[in-house]
Amino acid sequence: MARSRKADHISSRSSRLQHCGLTYFSPGRSIWNFLRHPRMAFEHLELARRAMRDRSRFVTTTPERVRAIRFHMPLYRHEGIPPWKARLGFRLLEMMDRGGAPLDFEILSTDRIISTPALNHLRDSEKLAGLVRFTEYQFDWPERICVDTVLNAHDLGATVRNYTRVTSIGKCPDASWRVDILDLRTGLAEALHAKIVLNAAGAWVDQVAGASRLSLPRVNQGLKGTNVAVRLPPEFQGLAFETALENGDPFYLIPWRDLHYFGPRDQPHDPDPAGFSADEDTILGLVWDFNSVFPGIPLSREDVLYSWAGVRPRTARPGHPDGCEAVLLHDMAGAGAPGYFIYTGGLLMTHRQAGVSITDALRRHIRPTNSSRPISYAARTFPPDKESQTLSSGGETVRLADLRFATEHEHVLNLDDLMFRRVPFGWSEGMGLDIAEAVAEAVSDIMGWSTAEVGYQVERYKAHVARDFGVGLPCI
Repeated sequence: MARSRKADHISSRSSRLQHCGLTYFSPGRSIWNFLRHPRMAFEHLELARRAMRDRSRFVTTTPERVRAIRFHMPLYRHEGIPPWKARLGFRLLEMMDRGGAPLDFEILSTDRIISTPALNHLRDSEKLAGLVRFTEYQFDWPERICVDTVLNAHDLGATVRNYTRVTSIGKCPDASWRVDILDLRTGLAEALHAKIVLNAAGAWVDQVAGASRLSLPRVNQGLKGTNVAVRLPPEFQGLAFETALENGDPFYLIPWRDLHYFGPRDQPHDPDPAGFSADEDTILGLVWDFNSVFPGIPLSREDVLYSWAGVRPRTARPGHPDGCEAVLLHDMAGAGAPGYFIYTGGLLMTHRQAGVSITDALRRHIRPTNSSRPISYAARTFPPDKESQTLSSGGETVRLADLRFATEHEHVLNLDDLMFRRVPFGWSEGMGLDIAEAVAEAVSDIMGWSTAEVGYQVERYKAHVARDFGVGLPCI
């Protein structure tokens, strides 16, 4: 059950990486920090292990939804990570997932760095001790991954509801739970009854818990991240970079089709029901970050094609204003709410392991009513139709037959559902603004949209793109 659109607030606004887990060995987490804080060491080693294994599982089972990209990580002498330490870190990652998707790790010499045009734009080239190159995987389309997962669950018998808000949660005399919900499409209210409530609302778990009228502890700390997209010189085509800024914050530059995006400029932030967008100060700060890493390519605000922001759910912990990276299933029985569970710290890159671990935990309290069935992780595809006409925008081409099939069979309510989460027009270079009207008209008979409603859907879509991505001006 989702409050609004599937994959709209967290998964769609992530950095889109099926990360190998290297970040858990970053400079801020030195061996001395691990020795001083054994709990942190255990958690981060376990997170790295999960990341490597989930990386391999996803690449193997759903190769259609990821693409391999070559990451480059400069090693500066003054940052205290000599090549031997980098080599040790990657060897440790490989040991955590023997036989899995390879990292293709190598350390480039100074001569090889100089011979690669894009690398010559890095700051402080005279201070380089080397440069690490390795393979990461990028989620080609996070929203579609989430939609596929939900539709696969529906095929296995799950009841799927989006645009449904939880209005209250209460304990019944028989120790079961009553969950009152509101269908935002129809305005109809309903009451559900369950033995177990699993609150996996991401950064919104505390707000949902607040509807229970129980005194539950805060378990989430939202962390807002922002990215901007630009077009870089041809020598950057397909290349990705990971480094640390002068203040120690991470900086990623990642290819996205013919563009690049970079960020994330994290900052603690409570979730907002209206969602998130990149503010002007953060955009300017990101441009400054890029120029500090690549001073040879001075960008300006005018180079930003679009931007996005999202809030990452992290587990709240005293002394950690940004939250911590622990992934936990909280049993609220100790807080007076037996049968109420809250999941925190979940990431797109480990969502399948999350499903397994949550299922195993809840199986101790409740048994399935039907026999198990095999889960398909394959990317869902549209039926073949060689005769269908097509629409194209920003490097993406979609058959009209696919638009119509998705509209009929994949829980579409508004035009942005279709453009971003069922077909890939939304994340094309122009975000599909040039064909929004054609798409709406192509499915208007299925959706029951009049000419006026088609116009409303187009204006609504333009407003969504303007508000959330900074492209164009709000129209409604």
